[in-house]
Amino acid sequence: MSAQADPGPERERQQQLREQYEATEHADHYAERRWTETGHARRTDSWERRTVAELLIPLGVHRRLLDLPCGHGRFGPQLEQYTEQLIQGDLAAAMLARRQVAETWAVQASLLEIPYVDDAVDLAFCFRVLHHFPEPELRARAIAELGRVSRRWVLTTYYDAQSFPVWRDRVRGRARTLTSCTGAQFKKEAAAAGLRIVARRYRRRWISQQVIVLLEKA
Repeated sequence: MSAQADPGPERERQQQLREQYEATEHADHYAERRWTETGHARRTDSWERRTVAELLIPLGVHRRLLDLPCGHGRFGPQLEQYTEQLIQGDLAAAMLARRQVAETWAVQASLLEIPYVDDAVDLAFCFRVLHHFPEPELRARAIAELGRVSRRWVLTTYYDAQSFPVWRDRVRGRARTLTSCTGAQFKKEAAAAGLRIVARRYRRRWISQQVIVLLEKA
């Protein structure tokens, strides 16, 4: 019997993420309590929503917008305001089943293999997932896929390697479960995907890890 082909790190990471978010307990927590259970979570949710609106309003209304991964659809009601057709996608069926805007078009898909042709949407929205890819190659591949399917805009996030939490863990020798990158590295990966940075928003520069970035096809 011949040996099975190595699925590669991208397949392994897809499987890990899918199993994590397919778990009923995890999916329920993310949909029902993740952004309301603490003051920090509520403030983060509020800042992210305000920042997304700030970046999207000047771009006008799009014909088609892809939200991948959409999770339980936290941004669904907001994104609907900026598009004629909202497509929500996620690798986990358990998350898709909990979408807040259930009547929108849904697709079960991986960020590393988006099942759409080039320039299929006007804007690709990808929130809070790139820091889950431990290998820079996978993060770069995900950015490239977002750039491929979007005709013009990509709005995404990454974790800043030059922020205090990353520095603190490095000094303490603490292993990190989430991956960060420098602004220069992210810019390089975006450029390789044919994208340029139009705007970059920090929650608290040097203090918070989260960075929201608006990209445009160069």
